Amino acid sequence: MNCTTVTGIGPGSWLRVRTGPGHGYGPLHGPCSRLYNGNEAGPSCWTTGDGAYDDPGYRHWTQAGAGDSFWGCVNDRYPDTGHPDAWKQRIRPCPL
Repeated sequence: MNCTTVTGIGPGSWLRVRTGPGHGYGPLHGPCSRLYNGNEAGPSCWTTGDGAYDDPGYRHWTQAGAGDSFWGCVNDRYPDTGHPDAWKQRIRPCPL
């Protein structure tokens, strides 16, 4: 899938990139640990986990990366991938 753009993040805030699909997973450290509005990420697979911070019922997470580099997991509510019914046809489920 092509890169997607991060949207919907409040001013002065960022999307935390985590080591797994939930808030209990630790954040990544380094230059890829935060995504801001307008940043691009390439979703490689999807899974379910904790709800989004401001939408607890939205439980879809994507594993985001750039090229061959693994970044981590982000709640899919913020990248502009569209509705899960559409992107599930293009993005594979993450291996268990």
